[in-house]
Amino acid sequence: MAQKKLVDTWKSKSWYSVRAPKFLNEVEVAQVPSLDDEHLVDRIIKIPLKDVTKDLSHVYTTIKLRVSEIKGKTAYTKFIGHEVSREYLHALVRRRMDALNVVVWVSSKDGVEFKVKAVVLTATSCSGTQKNSLRVALLNEIKARSAAKEFGQFIYDTLFGKTAGEIFKALKKIAPIKRVEIRKTELKEVFDIDA
Repeated sequence: MAQKKLVDTWKSKSWYSVRAPKFLNEVEVAQVPSLDDEHLVDRIIKIPLKDVTKDLSHVYTTIKLRVSEIKGKTAYTKFIGHEVSREYLHALVRRRMDALNVVVWVSSKDGVEFKVKAVVLTATSCSGTQKNSLRVALLNEIKARSAAKEFGQFIYDTLFGKTAGEIFKALKKIAPIKRVEIRKTELKEVFDIDA
């Protein structure tokens, strides 16, 4: 009986340098092995934002990138979402505070559709009318800010806290609030499915 020869596929893999999208300055975010280009295209890579910015304050934010193009041994990516860790959000909530969540689909100035999930943390317990006013105002602010900016710029401002800071200023006139956090974004992706 002939014995099968084992092939070590690991040795046949090449290492690729994965680059962040243009709005994050295309910095190298990872080195990944792959048999060939075809196995790497469309691969999703999740990394902490601190690996891109080298800033420890971004340790609670994870970004999701999809490999979209390969040139030589360099893999270029597109941004498909981000998420702030639940542990971080839970640490912000205190007794006698309200956490108001909203989820909204928006379009950027350049026509990119994506989902935004945000939370407002109030400084004290609010009335039902104040809660409703805060939610409506938050939805309107997110829609207005996303429509006024291109996708890359809106995401950049969101990741670095500028969007939340601007919304905070607008919402604090309605009720006493402690914080606004854009906790998650998610790109609406359309795939070609061959029949």
